[in-house]
Order: sequence, then C-alpha cells, then structure tokens
Amino acid sequence: MYKTIFIAFISLCGNHPVSAQRNDLGQKEQELILIHKKLTGARSGEFDSLNYYSDLFTEKLQNLLSSDKKTLKYSFKALTEAHICYVKTSKDGTFRIYSWDSQLGGTMHFFNVIYQYRNGKTMKTQSMELGEGDPAWYCSDLFTLKTKKTTYYLAVINGIYSSKDVSQSIKAFELNNAGVNDSVLLMKTPEGMKNSLDLAYDFFSVYEQPERPIPVITYDSKKKIITVSTTNDKGEIVPGSKSYRFNGIYFELSQVKTQ
Repeated sequence: MYKTIFIAFISLCGNHPVSAQRNDLGQKEQELILIHKKLTGARSGEFDSLNYYSDLFTEKLQNLLSSDKKTLKYSFKALTEAHICYVKTSKDGTFRIYSWDSQLGGTMHFFNVIYQYRNGKTMKTQSMELGEGDPAWYCSDLFTLKTKKTTYYLAVINGIYSSKDVSQSIKAFELNNAGVNDSVLLMKTPEGMKNSLDLAYDFFSVYEQPERPIPVITYDSKKKIITVSTTNDKGEIVPGSKSYRFNGIYFELSQVKTQ
C-alpha cells in the first residue's frame, strides 16, 4: 500500500507544472547544445554553414530568453558545463549576463552578449550593441553593489585578441527605465571618470596559473575594493597592484603597491 502511494506521489510530482516547465527548458537547452555542436563542426567546413549555425544559436537563445521569464532563474547548467555559454547572475537575482564565443574568429575571438533583467514584475532582454569589427567580451563574474540611492552591478569581462594579447576589465552597469545602462561612470582615474578599469596584458606572462580566466583584476565585495594587477612596458604581469575603494559615490585610487 505504501509503495503504491509513493509511486502515485512521484507520478504527480513528475506531472507538476513546475517540473514540466523545467523539463521544457531542459529540452530547449539540449536543442541549443545540438546547434552548437553543428556550429563547431562547421569550423572545418564551409564558411556559410559556420555563419548559419552561429546566427541560429544566437537567434534561438535570444528568442528563448525573450519569450520565457522563467529563464532568468534557470541555471542553464548543461550549457555552462559544456563551456558553450557563460551565464552570470547578480546576487540579487535581478540582472544576468549571457556571453559566448560566436566561433567566427580565429586567434581573435568574437563574442556575443545578451543582458537579461527584471524590471518590477517584467522580465526583459537586451542585446549588447556592437560596432563593426568589435570582438566584444565574455563575462566571468558578476557582483552586486548596493548604495543608498541605487544598485550597481560590476562585471568582470575578458577579451581575447590573439593567442598572446588578452585583456580583463571590471565594468559598471545599472538598471533604469530605459534598460541596461552600460556606460555608468563609477571609476575615478587620473584620466577622469570612467565606466571600467581595464588591463591589457601578455597571456604568456601568467599562463602557468591554473585559473581560467586568470584573475588579474579582483573585487572584494565586503570591503568594496577593486584590485588591478600591474604590467611592465612589454605588457607582462609583474608584482604590484593598484587598489580602488568605493567611497559611497564612486571608486577612487586608495593604494598602490610596487614590486
């Protein structure tokens, strides 16, 4: 009798709307993975096929994110574990960044980026606008910075321009009625107020470090301090760093460590 009740309970759970929704998203996620397999397979074939599957992957992902508000909380674990797409979500669950390699580049990698966010009870998506020839970046971490007036989001982003030349930045975002503001000026530097702190460097100077991407810019969310590594004239990472502390309004230089 108890076995019968248990089986019936499992059956009901399997037919629950939430379970069905998750299964539906899981199926669509697998469809994206299949398209991506065809995309990577096309790299050794015709360029037209490469463009087709790259555009198809972008279209399918964008349509899914735009049409289903449940995706903002869905993990996309299969996509991320297969290293197909970076999916980074803010701690408050309001803002998410999807970024992936379009596979259309060579040693210079070209990425696509979609922002997804909640505005009240409404979920919205916004594609990052790219200029011609802009390789864009992928997001490897996303932090939430709450102030008395607003909430900022700090994204660690990475560019790959050749097997040697790479970059890492920490970029500020905020959400407003117009959408995602990716130009908010939150970093005070000797050159003036900026939207990001950036470091271009020689990958081979630190390639032995096991982390990927290599953390040459870090953020301490408790102390609200950004630490940027130092490079020499050749772009090689050397001992030393600059630290920027949030003063309640913006990040400003607070400490310089030399080798």
